[in-house]
Amino acid sequence: MSKIIVLPGQSLFDIALQVYGAVDGAKKLADDNGINITSDIVPGTELRFDGNMIINKNVVNYYKNDNIIPSSVLIVEIQQGIGFWEIGTGFVVS
Repeated sequence: MSKIIVLPGQSLFDIALQVYGAVDGAKKLADDNGINITSDIVPGTELRFDGNMIINKNVVNYYKNDNIIPSSVLIVEIQQGIGFWEIGTGFVVS
């Protein structure tokens, strides 16, 4: 068994994509780690996975070779202050 550390914003499905190459691997990840497939996983948690059970090697290699870490949560910095203006949804140009 191999191990991976959960990063902020990652779900079980993100990790399945990264280590198995498909979200189908989320069930196996959950079973191997004694958790529910819909469980929230805390950043810093160590998960075990079977590196011999890759579903799509091309996807795994893509993430690994390009040093990409999938994450379901988009962290957005909200702009505030004098230099930021927002046009509401009712704005119409005529």
